[in-house]
Amino acid sequence: MTTPTESHEETTMTKKKRSRRARKGGAPAPIEIKQKKTLFVDEIGDVLVDQLLYETPNCIDDDDNIVASSLPLIDHLRNNITARPAASSCSSSATFHTTSHSSPATSVNSRERSVSPLRISAKVDVLNQNSDCFNAKAESRDQDGVYGLDDFETITAIQEIAALHGRVAHMGILDHSYRFFVNKARTGALSFKPQNGVLVIGGDPLCNKDEIPELLSEFAAYRQRHHLSIAFMGASESFLNDHAKPNGWTTIRFATERVLNPQTNEVILENSGKRILTKSRQLINKNKGGITMGVYAPAVHGINQELQTNLITIYDSWRAERNASTSPQAFITVYDPFAVPALMTFIYTRAPDGTINGFAGLRRLGSGGYHIDPCIAAPDSVNGISDLLLIMAMALLRRAGVTYLGLGVEPLQSLTSEDVTGMPWPCNKFTRGLYGHAFHRLPIGGKKAYHDKFRPDPAQDSDLYLIFPSGIPSPRHVLAMTHMANISLWKIFRADVEAFVLTRKLKAGGEVVMSVGGKKEGSTEQTDKEKEFEEEVLALHAPCVL
Repeated sequence: MTTPTESHEETTMTKKKRSRRARKGGAPAPIEIKQKKTLFVDEIGDVLVDQLLYETPNCIDDDDNIVASSLPLIDHLRNNITARPAASSCSSSATFHTTSHSSPATSVNSRERSVSPLRISAKVDVLNQNSDCFNAKAESRDQDGVYGLDDFETITAIQEIAALHGRVAHMGILDHSYRFFVNKARTGALSFKPQNGVLVIGGDPLCNKDEIPELLSEFAAYRQRHHLSIAFMGASESFLNDHAKPNGWTTIRFATERVLNPQTNEVILENSGKRILTKSRQLINKNKGGITMGVYAPAVHGINQELQTNLITIYDSWRAERNASTSPQAFITVYDPFAVPALMTFIYTRAPDGTINGFAGLRRLGSGGYHIDPCIAAPDSVNGISDLLLIMAMALLRRAGVTYLGLGVEPLQSLTSEDVTGMPWPCNKFTRGLYGHAFHRLPIGGKKAYHDKFRPDPAQDSDLYLIFPSGIPSPRHVLAMTHMANISLWKIFRADVEAFVLTRKLKAGGEVVMSVGGKKEGSTEQTDKEKEFEEEVLALHAPCVL
């Protein structure tokens, strides 16, 4: 029950409110709704999607058709697997500045025939075991079932298997030095690189989990016929628990796979990475950086040979600059970006003069996610291009609803005793010491810092392993692994010698000489010395070999 005092107070307050309203014109003041800020990543997403809308031929007059024409690429990014790249030579996406007033342009070749991607069903038996091309290849290879990226008839089959089961660790499928073993049922494959009598398998077997034992059994028969050993690089924790541990294989946890989530990433949500965003905005500002952006999906747009040639030229220039360095390098896979075009989507940037100055490749994974590699800027480009490309990748995948963008392999800085299993204690300690020594000679420490600034999703990070089914690795296994990771033992040894010479000179107070031999070696001379050095290593017995 309301007391008289409370009733009087309520009446007084009501009168005061009415009095205020009367002074303001007798009506409540309108409520101002604050406009939601448009994220930079969404602005980029608008530009990239607009290019796709207007690039598709024969669909620029009807709004409904324009919307429909954009579906193949978004569909391609989401969940459809393309059986083979389009055969037409259609121009890639035109480029635009990221501004709210920019209007999309039409395709240069807008009268060319539209090419629709072919699709396959995600069934287990993706290969036809009665296929003529497979039978012919099997006969020429003594029924071994081993193929390469140069076997053009098998490219479609390989990319279909990779589309269903591929992971980040299967980056070797774009490297022509890798081979593929296909099982008899034509439902799975192994991607491996032969080196020093050892077949190093990249990642997990490319098949369903229940098919792994049979696939490995068939591969064992092939290896026995050719007297070859085996090792795994980049195997998952699932493979470790299901196969390595039960069989007592030697394992080493050596790296982490770092992952970005384009839907929740702190940088693109503008909660972090202010410098990255500021620089990227400046680059694409028409009056400042003047950088324009483009998208190219061969399976959707058709083959644009001129664009592909330009991208490969940038990649070759980047690799040449890296190889010219005398310091040791590591984990640089030699890609053919267009080896399996149906799995790839490319984003690129152009300088104000129209020349392409950077690009990134997005490879579709079996989980529906993507792996970004390469992501490079041309040697003479302005700073910030590679960061912009990563923002562009997240913008495009964000539109497609993708939550997984793999950054690649990030090696551990050091190993603990728990990271190494299947070795006696002395061997365990020696292995950890050798790993730590090699790590500090390689320029891979900056990889973690670069990944960290983009705020990877810790919930999606995963451990990667080296696995040796034969037990403690021999010198041949060690050399095979270093080749797999593109690590030059000769360069590491040379760096050790130079460090030793530098230390002795400093202690003696003499002149410092930073290059052993006093001159820079040519590539041929360096390769010969590397081979000689490896032969000497193989001639020695490793301390841990039983």
